[in-house]
Amino acid sequence: MGRRWPGLHKQSFTETHIRFFTFIIMILWSVALLLLAGACAASPSEEPRDESHITLALDWAMNWGEWGPQVYCPLGTFAYAFQIKVEGEDHFDDTAMNGIELFCRAPEDTGHDGQPPRKDAREYTITSTVEKWGDWKGKRECATGYLTGLRMKSEEDQGFIIDDTAANDLEMQCNWSTDTLNGGGDHWGDWSSWESCPHNWAICGIETRVEAESATDDTALNNVRMFCCNLDDLPPTFAPK
Repeated sequence: MGRRWPGLHKQSFTETHIRFFTFIIMILWSVALLLLAGACAASPSEEPRDESHITLALDWAMNWGEWGPQVYCPLGTFAYAFQIKVEGEDHFDDTAMNGIELFCRAPEDTGHDGQPPRKDAREYTITSTVEKWGDWKGKRECATGYLTGLRMKSEEDQGFIIDDTAANDLEMQCNWSTDTLNGGGDHWGDWSSWESCPHNWAICGIETRVEAESATDDTALNNVRMFCCNLDDLPPTFAPK
């Protein structure tokens, strides 16, 4: 005969297994619900958003350092404001721009059709790589709508003796127009050309190229790419009203 469990009848053995498997299924279902809730929660993402995007790349910038992660506004939101982190020019080794931060909101919260932006609206902030020097210069925001273009001021290689700073300042465009915002950075260098999203596309992501701290001449932020997403590609839940 086959071996039997001591003191356990066939009926009680079956009931025990049913209860055990029911308990396991309940645990797995709870874990699945938690994972689904986490996936649905709006948060900045280092992966491309589901919809297609367009890359804005500058025609003039320095290229020391490494590219950081591509970071995107949560689905259903776009960048409407920015600020830059800048080390002032009163240092022995000036680094000028150290980072860029974008502020993201949903379309119904940014102001449109003559309506002002909602003061209590939820917003999200995103950055790619940021270095440690300097201070944030404060938020520059579009009165209504979104950021749709950018240009950056960069200083060329100054050679072996003179201090290098690379990226110095950033300007951004609102709503495909001549309405622009200055970041308040340093003054060295020359401006790149403007790079803008197509009409009805807005900035939704960022990637920065930053030189890490070294034992010699530091430059921190060198280059930036931004990404445009199509306002028409919003799921119905997030579509402008």
